[in-house]
Amino acid sequence: MNICQALILGVVQGATEFLPVSSSAHLVIMQHYLGFKQPLLLFDALLHTSTLVAVVIYFRKEIYGIVLSLIKFKKRNSEETLYLKMFYLIIIGTIPTLIMGLFLNIWVDTLFSSIVLVSFMLIFTGIILCLGEKRAKLSKGIKEMGIKNALLIGLMQGIAIIPGISRSGSTISISLLQGIKKELAFRYSFLLSIPAILGALTIEAREAFLKENLPHNLAPWLVGAFSAFIVGYLSLLLLRNIILKKKLFLFAFYCWIIGVGMLILHFGKVR
Repeated sequence: MNICQALILGVVQGATEFLPVSSSAHLVIMQHYLGFKQPLLLFDALLHTSTLVAVVIYFRKEIYGIVLSLIKFKKRNSEETLYLKMFYLIIIGTIPTLIMGLFLNIWVDTLFSSIVLVSFMLIFTGIILCLGEKRAKLSKGIKEMGIKNALLIGLMQGIAIIPGISRSGSTISISLLQGIKKELAFRYSFLLSIPAILGALTIEAREAFLKENLPHNLAPWLVGAFSAFIVGYLSLLLLRNIILKKKLFLFAFYCWIIGVGMLILHFGKVR
């Protein structure tokens, strides 16, 4: 892998990890057309680490508030109580994510090698995005959000291990469909992603180190990691504005175009 290839993959990861278009789908597609015969497991893990750092930095205020609410033993004020509830909802939402992740991880190699599957799942992602934004009646804040809401969002996050299903798009959309306010849907989706990404990275890195060796030339890897972090952070800023301005449906059209386009290209080659 050269620096140009690493830069392309880093930018793709950073842009698509948070925008509702499925980063895993785009990495599968880009690696396929850049000529890589096998998934770049170790490099993918590095890119996911970079975008995770972007999430932690972006949501540092919320993370600090949650940590403070956990270590405070005296009576908590109203804001600290809400941060504590957010922590419990994250734990609850992580449970179905963990179960689905372990279940689907059995077929992870097959899932990540099928262009056809990725294409259909992109089309599915577009449908979810449209439904979430067009049919949502937003009334629930953190006080009204409950266990059922967290479980359903966590379940959708677990299903999003399938490449082509956008994690952010599906979790935010299912939040909106349950009546959760846009700002909270955005914050909860990405705070919920932190333990999920950490868990997935642990498994991904372990398997990658067993199958691959570290490269002799680290320059492309550093370029890919840095570009994924910068673009990822900017994508978070962009996504929040998109959600607040009710423009998620635009990404539905993007997913449909890419999904259908990939199917046409694939079956055209088969013939």
